[in-house]
Amino acid sequence: MFGYIRVDAPQLRLCEWDCYRAYYCGLCKAMGSCTGQCSRLSLSYDFVFLAAVRCSLAGEKPDTKKFRCLLHPWRKRLKVKNSPQLSYCADASALLLAAKIDDDLQDEHGFRRLRAWLGRIFFHKAVRVAKKRYPELYQKINAHLAKLHEIEQDETLASADAPAEVFGALLADIFSEGFEGDKARIATAIGNSVGRWIYLADAADDLKQDAKKGRYNPLIRLFGSDPTPADRNALQTGLSATLIPARRAFELMDNFPTPELRELIANILYVGLPRMSEKLTQTSNISKEGEPQ
Repeated sequence: MFGYIRVDAPQLRLCEWDCYRAYYCGLCKAMGSCTGQCSRLSLSYDFVFLAAVRCSLAGEKPDTKKFRCLLHPWRKRLKVKNSPQLSYCADASALLLAAKIDDDLQDEHGFRRLRAWLGRIFFHKAVRVAKKRYPELYQKINAHLAKLHEIEQDETLASADAPAEVFGALLADIFSEGFEGDKARIATAIGNSVGRWIYLADAADDLKQDAKKGRYNPLIRLFGSDPTPADRNALQTGLSATLIPARRAFELMDNFPTPELRELIANILYVGLPRMSEKLTQTSNISKEGEPQ
């Protein structure tokens, strides 16, 4: 369900792009250290956004270091190191991956079910370690996904808002874990808003494939398997509206540890996600490749 949160690279200055890649590489390294080397294969760009938000709220200045990556050995790259927030993001990624695997084992059949079984075996260490560190968060994630499953099984419900709201609550818990007061409220608002957007974006992306396979998709119940241009415009408007609370919460953030972090978050909320919304509502099954190479 992830892979949609991206920066709009042409709008970034070089220092901001370097900062984005440093957090990306730092998260990859943190996953290897915190949840095992295999967990790095599940690295998601969405969690770089999570890291940027949490590091900003925590006031955590990036401690960077140049290193040589095995995948890109020809030039040294910059990474963020010694970051408690990146370590948390690594654990959160593993917890969400574990819950997704359990959900697929319950709902899917054929190749998708086999893939989930292989994922459970392959990422066992990452999941075990993350569960031990954040047992309550894992229970919350499972509770949200159980509620989401219940909604998706209700054939009488023709609503995209209901399941999106549940997934928004799930992301809100992940974003706000460990924060208190205003920081918790800001993190909750951003997580909830972006979580709702992710759910609807994923539904828009998978609409044609889900219709062909006979799988649940809330947008099929609303627009049918072949939405009209008016339906797509309405969906794009809805996706834009879900981001308003996140932008309002972002404007309440201050004392950023580095100006690059502020610009990265602003780029994603005001440029990257709107452009992704436009792509998803005008086409389907787009590629989910990432930016940093």
